[in-house]
Amino acid sequence: MKKAILALGCLSGGTFYYLTSPLPDFQANGEPYQLLPKASRSDHPNKHFLTNLPIQTIGIIGGGIAGCITAKTLTQQGYKVEVLDKNPSFGGLWYKNYDGSGLQFQRGHYNFPDFPFESKEDFPRSPEVAKYIESYADKFGIKPYFQFNTEVRSIKQDLNNTWTVITDKGQKNYDFLILCTGPYNKPCMPKISGSEKFKGKIYHSSEFINTENECKGKKVLVIGSGKSAFDILNQARKYGAEVSIAMRKTHWLVPVDLKLLGIPLGYFNSSRFGGLFLDPFYAEKSWADSITNFFAPLYWYFITRAIKKNLPSELESQESYKKEKHFRGGARDKEICEEIAKGNVMLYKGKVDEITTTGVKINGKEVQTDVIVFATGFDREFFGLPAEKDGLWLYRNVLIPGKKNLAIVGIVNTYCNPLYTNMQAVWLAEVLRGRVRLPGEAKMYDDVNDRKNHTRGIINGESTISFSWFPYPPIDQLLTDMGLSTVRKPNRFKHWFEPIKPEDYKLVVTHRE
Repeated sequence: MKKAILALGCLSGGTFYYLTSPLPDFQANGEPYQLLPKASRSDHPNKHFLTNLPIQTIGIIGGGIAGCITAKTLTQQGYKVEVLDKNPSFGGLWYKNYDGSGLQFQRGHYNFPDFPFESKEDFPRSPEVAKYIESYADKFGIKPYFQFNTEVRSIKQDLNNTWTVITDKGQKNYDFLILCTGPYNKPCMPKISGSEKFKGKIYHSSEFINTENECKGKKVLVIGSGKSAFDILNQARKYGAEVSIAMRKTHWLVPVDLKLLGIPLGYFNSSRFGGLFLDPFYAEKSWADSITNFFAPLYWYFITRAIKKNLPSELESQESYKKEKHFRGGARDKEICEEIAKGNVMLYKGKVDEITTTGVKINGKEVQTDVIVFATGFDREFFGLPAEKDGLWLYRNVLIPGKKNLAIVGIVNTYCNPLYTNMQAVWLAEVLRGRVRLPGEAKMYDDVNDRKNHTRGIINGESTISFSWFPYPPIDQLLTDMGLSTVRKPNRFKHWFEPIKPEDYKLVVTHRE
């Protein structure tokens, strides 16, 4: 018995030492990100993509998170940039968002890696997020490069492969062009017969601004199943409206404070360990997948069981949580869910067939309402670039194979957008400088097609390109391209079990002369 206890103690001690001992690659040499000489035209490895060397001018369309990060990263490397944005000030989508909008994930996930988000709120509202973005621009001295109140109408590539941008104020020309318009830039309004007959008001969620007078004492129907739908339900209730919601299908909504065995859920579903039980990223397929795939149903069963607790059965998704985890995330509004369970907020499941003069028909049943709000998301604006039905497929989610002197940063959504966008911007800067060597055009196409076919085999539809919602694999891919360590945690336990944190990557994005 004593020998067994001694052996167990040795095993436990050895495991503790193994998990908590420092990892050898943590904070590897060569960091932080530093200014190094750019490759000359004659020896630049990416001449097949960059045809206007040396690059004199870079245009950036979009002044939100992605635009600010890209401008900061490239100006620190000595490039001359100009940022065009249709809004009057910083923030992008956050500058003017719907009433009640805010972060759905804790601000710790929405940090810039090198600029913490200081706030008294765990889930700041839109005005505070926009102010945070402007503070970032101020700290890194990029404000002078922004031209606001400038709407881009079209882009075209000239014969010499430079880019002409047509705006409402004239045209501009750049050696290199970067689209930073993000995934939420073109409101999606379903075409439903009868809308012209409706006697009330119809809004898209992006237009639901300063609407207190439109809601007070009225019946408000929200159509949609995402975060914006539940935010608007809550806000309309606060404005004194009688609210209801309609949706074709439900998605998993997760309590932000959920714990399993007393441990925050993030350690199970937002860590590298949890990622082992998802379908593998296209570039990380291996023999070990058969082992993790065997245990994955049981792993996600226990997590789903915990998520279902206190969730009205009407709001349970028909999709598996594992599948939605790849591309969709939603935080649960406990108050609204409780009101739905009590019957105080009506939930109608089904397709909206028709809009009548006084309401809508859902599965043939008429629902009376005074205000309709379509919380139906956004289409992506690609300015005529060759997008497919399920999105624009890019090499490393940044470059279009065969399209010279053009990049797209920040189009793929993750629950830590500033971090992944920062990694893309740094990677792009390394491509421009010649420190990351791009493969030939054919190999870039092959890589994109490999990812496309693999991803479509797992999920499909309008959200397919957002497979990178789980951020570790694509970030690791960019770091590997740059010759940087993928180890960002100080020991094995944190490496495998601690959720991703933007500040773990501070050294990657920190500039030094």
